[in-house]
Amino acid sequence: MTDMPDRMAKAVNGLLNRYLVRGADGAERPLPYNPVDYQTLRYVSSRPGVWASDIARHIGVPATTMQSALDRLVRKGLLSKRPSETDRRARCYTLTENGRKIHTAIEAQDRINMTDMLSELSERDQAELVRILVALSGPD
Repeated sequence: MTDMPDRMAKAVNGLLNRYLVRGADGAERPLPYNPVDYQTLRYVSSRPGVWASDIARHIGVPATTMQSALDRLVRKGLLSKRPSETDRRARCYTLTENGRKIHTAIEAQDRINMTDMLSELSERDQAELVRILVALSGPD
């Protein structure tokens, strides 16, 4: 059992490469955003007007990393920012129309990826995998 963490790390990295970086068919992903970008768009989509510090805390990245991602997503036209109504020093972020389109595309690609991944397993194994992943991911 001592090699289980190594085997798990290799498997998780393989899944990330197969489904997020290259795709199951080996082609590069059609949505060229990194995981912090994906998670930021997902979080902001369900919480319009959220502060950068809230996003960073939810995703679990340092404030500087979060600010770089937010600046990049604003430059790409996926997020808009405005001063907070309660703290003029803080900025609130919301998806733009293009950001909503990209978020929808990301969700669609996720469903395609998960359907493809799960199709390789029996229904019983699918249920067990989902149960384990939910347990590991913690509350959202």
